[in-house]
Amino acid sequence: MSLLRNVINLRHSKFRLLIITFILLFVFSFGMQSVHANGSSPLVETEWVADNMKNLKLVYVGFVGEQNKMQYDGNHLAGSAYLGMKDIMSAMTATPDKANFEKIMGQIGVSNDSHVILYSTPAANPFVPATYWLMKYFGHQNVSIMNGSLDKWLREGRKTDAVPPKVAPATYTAAAPASNMLADAAYVQNNLKNNGTVIIDTRGADEFTGQKEIDYIKAKGHIPGAKNLNFYPTNRNGDGSYKAVAQLQATYEAAGVTKDNEIITYCESGPRAADAYFALKELLGYPNVKVYVGSWMEWGNDAKYPVEK
Repeated sequence: MSLLRNVINLRHSKFRLLIITFILLFVFSFGMQSVHANGSSPLVETEWVADNMKNLKLVYVGFVGEQNKMQYDGNHLAGSAYLGMKDIMSAMTATPDKANFEKIMGQIGVSNDSHVILYSTPAANPFVPATYWLMKYFGHQNVSIMNGSLDKWLREGRKTDAVPPKVAPATYTAAAPASNMLADAAYVQNNLKNNGTVIIDTRGADEFTGQKEIDYIKAKGHIPGAKNLNFYPTNRNGDGSYKAVAQLQATYEAAGVTKDNEIITYCESGPRAADAYFALKELLGYPNVKVYVGSWMEWGNDAKYPVEK
């Protein structure tokens, strides 16, 4: 009888172990599904977009000039809404405009639960990461940039459309701003001598040194102590796609930009600085990165801020 009880107990033990294993696998699987349901990869490839288009809200972000809108009209991913560069910049002010942002998102049919895919041409259009930054700033979690943008999509021979999409307006409600993503001029000035803060100027070398003539900005030069890391050669390959993580890490660390620093990026008005934010925060995982959206347009036009050449 004791032998029989031992056999039964052994079977019960194995059964309990099987049940526990099943429960753990179920919980783990559910947890993983929740992660995928509530978040998204910041950078997605063209193949993934092609495989998932039915579940995505595609947004073509405009570039400078009317010609770019004409390019969109004749050649875009099917169903893509058009977001004008001027529209996004009207919301990406020194203190980002929440009401304007909500209006713009609603007009292009973006709802709070949309998984938004941002793309453009040229591939390195900085207004794409500017839109990404602004959406994250106002709490939109499901937003991604298509790596290589329309340029890569076309090189791969994928289908495009010239039919104007029927965009149904949506109701969009922005979350409270993520203040840890933004630096204002006072914050930058207060941290000029902070050894734990690195300021990155993402403009071209001629803007950084003040050699380029810009008639709408009074001062020439850069914020004192800033490092000049032009966004394009720093973050992008020649075709406009983002560089591999190992390349980005090597470049930034060689310039003394490390994860233990607080990073503040700026350019002329925010978009190029947002590209550096995307590379540092989203691709490299730097924990403390802020964009000084007012950038040189604000700093260089106010005599109370110090300038270095």
